[in-house]
Amino acid sequence: MTQIITTPAARLRILLSRLLSRLGFGDNAFLLILAVIVGVVTAAAAVAFHQLIDLIRDLLYNDIDANTLYGRGMGLLLFLPALGGLAVGVFSNYIMRAREGHGIVDVMESVTRTTGFQKPITAIEKILTSAMTIGSGGSAGAEGPIVQIGAGIASGVGGIFRLARQQMPILTGCGCAAGISAIFNAPFGGVLFALEIILQDFSLRVITPIVVSSVIAQLTVQAIYQSIGSNAFRAIFFMPAETVTRGTSMAWGQVGNFVIFGVVCGLTEELFHHLRLPAVIRPAIGGLALGATGVLYIVLSHAFLHVEKPFKDYPMPAFYGDGYGVVQHLLVQTKVGTVTPYAGYVGFSLALLGLLLFLCVIKVIGTCLTLSSGGSGGVIAPSLFIGATAGGAFGMILQHYFRVSSIQPQLYALVGMGAVLAAVVHAPFTSILICFELTQDYKVMLPAMLACVVATGVARLLFADSIYTLGLRRRGIRIGGGADSFMLRRLNIEQVPLEPAATVRITDPLQRALDMLANGGSGDFVVIDPKGDYAGMIVAEDMRSTLLDRDAIPLLTCGDVVRPDLPVLESSNDLSTALETFSVLDVERLPVCVRGAPQHIVGLLSRTGLMRRYQKELAATR
Repeated sequence: MTQIITTPAARLRILLSRLLSRLGFGDNAFLLILAVIVGVVTAAAAVAFHQLIDLIRDLLYNDIDANTLYGRGMGLLLFLPALGGLAVGVFSNYIMRAREGHGIVDVMESVTRTTGFQKPITAIEKILTSAMTIGSGGSAGAEGPIVQIGAGIASGVGGIFRLARQQMPILTGCGCAAGISAIFNAPFGGVLFALEIILQDFSLRVITPIVVSSVIAQLTVQAIYQSIGSNAFRAIFFMPAETVTRGTSMAWGQVGNFVIFGVVCGLTEELFHHLRLPAVIRPAIGGLALGATGVLYIVLSHAFLHVEKPFKDYPMPAFYGDGYGVVQHLLVQTKVGTVTPYAGYVGFSLALLGLLLFLCVIKVIGTCLTLSSGGSGGVIAPSLFIGATAGGAFGMILQHYFRVSSIQPQLYALVGMGAVLAAVVHAPFTSILICFELTQDYKVMLPAMLACVVATGVARLLFADSIYTLGLRRRGIRIGGGADSFMLRRLNIEQVPLEPAATVRITDPLQRALDMLANGGSGDFVVIDPKGDYAGMIVAEDMRSTLLDRDAIPLLTCGDVVRPDLPVLESSNDLSTALETFSVLDVERLPVCVRGAPQHIVGLLSRTGLMRRYQKELAATR
């Protein structure tokens, strides 16, 4: 059935590629056409995704009278997130049968291990489960899911046109960049996100289509909003009209403040752990626990702030959902009472300071409860929320207790967004650019650059992995740097021809191995025990050493010269792992087994074969 679509599409790809080649374009020119398609479709999906989140949020929170929801009916704050979590658990486990977790790690794994292919149905699954999670109050962001949605769309487009294997990761990067660009109105940030985090490749052949896709996505979002009646452009997450005071710049006197603030933000990186509960009800349990913190938040607001709920314009408790409405308040200097009783920084308020510090902590807890229980969402929005609340509180403390009247707390809130994001994902360039594109004010770049770099440095000292590379490491994938390392991680041992394994028993006389060597063997032998299981290897170097004392050979068995500590590689291991193993062992060959059967050797991987496969892949991508 799919051939009805893919066959003519593949023919069209071949014809257009030939035409572009005759016009002087390179082999990857057709990718630019696909990058446009991916940018348009991903942007439309991002808008639909955001509208679905708003629809669910309005149905559950806006359509219920606030006096009921935050008064007599406060128990609904427990019930609604749990209901959303249960819906996600049932849908994911019984309908889609999908693996839980935020999608960026899944995309990075597929790009690293294979071609970056994501099942196109993943886009639909992520739209629905993430909208249910976030719309019902789950503390998570839409950016992680939109990255996987974009990757799924890119995979679908690439599959239709039967795109070459080596080009698929680039198209996947196009989908990721388009998703971030659509969310934040940040085409530069989208490009850097795809290059710095997803692909870890800055070569020219990769940059060009990703730039095209990111820009097209931003233009498409703008066109969609204009077509539905919005006269002015707006992004899915847009800055308020009254942003940080224009003309603000960082003076020498504030350098130390932003360095200290960067250190503080670097300390906020958290690890999300999985709960040992049945997969179907885990999201519901997480939602119920989140609801309990929501009730606590409202009770404390009544007791200490004497208001029904802070941030009245945000329909949920402040730390529910993505929290963008709250973040937007924190970036604007408004007079107390013009928006909400606790939204402005004019006039110091100990209640506001306490509220911001409380929200900073409770957002971390809420995000852990949501994501570790199996809720669908990302960590970027929570990072921005934590950074904004921590930054606003830090600025207030400097302004009031240290009597620095020139400090603007809302500037610290904005810089804090970028600094915490940089610390969590270990991507300072992406974070700096997102800050800039949100404000369109280059003066914000100076404090943002300083705080983001310091925060990333501190985070790397504390945790070698980012939130994403940690997830990959737990799946047995190691991430390095550079395009060559990236290529090695994308190839696995199955793609390298293995040499046949010459086998001897541990009780065999050593002379048997010498006879096999004389008949043309490589000198490396797999040694098995009486049960037939792997017991180690005899390597060529040891054989040569034995030949120096020929009188001892009749007295020796294979077990006397075996190396029992040589590890067995799995056929699914990537070549980067294999090369690292070779680098610490002075051997020319290592045994390979099928995953799950480490005692049964299927062949030998040689250094020469590994490097030959690498050189072949390198030549194909140039």
